[in-house]
This record gives sequence, structure tokens and C-alpha cells, in this order.
Amino acid sequence: MITKGFRGVFTGMRWTAAFLLFVATAITSFNAITRYAFGFVIYGSEELCAYIVLIMAYMLFPVLEAENRHLKIDIFSSSNVNRKIKDVVYTIRGVISLAVYGILVYFGWQVIATARKFQSASPTLRIPKSAAFGLLEIFIAVAFLGWLCILLFNKRRPL
Repeated sequence: MITKGFRGVFTGMRWTAAFLLFVATAITSFNAITRYAFGFVIYGSEELCAYIVLIMAYMLFPVLEAENRHLKIDIFSSSNVNRKIKDVVYTIRGVISLAVYGILVYFGWQVIATARKFQSASPTLRIPKSAAFGLLEIFIAVAFLGWLCILLFNKRRPL
């Protein structure tokens, strides 16, 4: 039940990331056409596209982790290795990932609190950095919960 819910969340994140890629491509293309054809620049489009790509990358990070589609060491994932060894290596990788994500979540909230305290914003569009960092922090927390789901409910296999 929980695993199926995470699969649904990850499917939604994948579709949202695809839509964000389409939006960033459209903004960049439209800006290039208006800049070189009409001499008109769309204010803040580069910064907006940078934020969209950053959000998209962080959004796909937990999906790639959960589906085991990121970079990996092939010696541990080849079919010649014993299944029990694969399970042990996968569990160790999951525990290490949980620790790293836990550290990222902890210190990420401190960065968000500092950004909110000083009311820092992006240079052009004046997007509050605490909001942007908060969104990225949510995706790291989803990666943490995804690994927890894999280790506890999915018998140490990718979702």
C-alpha cells in the first residue's frame, strides 16, 4: 500500500518534471526569438529558467534513487553476483543514503531559516530564497522517505 503510494508520487513527479522542462524550453526559445528578431528581452527569463532546471533536477533525484536508475557500480549489480550479496550492498547503500539525506535535511532547514531571517531574494525576480530552498528541501525529504519505504516495505528492491 505504502509502496504503491510512493510509486504514484514518483510518477507525478516525473510528469511534473517533464512539464517543467517543456516550460523552460518554451521560455528560452521565445526569449531567443524575441531577442534576436525584435531586440526585445524578456525580463528575468534566464533566472526563471535556472530555477526551473534546478527544481526539475532535485525533483527527479528521489525518482532516480527509488527506481535504481542513477549511476551505480556495476560489479554489485551484475547478474553474476549472489542475490544475498546484492541485498546486503543495497541495504548498506540505503542506510548510507538515509544518513546523507538526514544531514542534508537538517542543515537545509538551517539555511532556509537564515534566508528567511535576512529576507534574501533572487537578484532579478525577487523570488524569496527561503521558498526556493524550501521546495528543494521537500524533494530531499521525499528521497529520504523513498529510501525508508524501500528498506522497510519493498524488501530492499527498487520501487
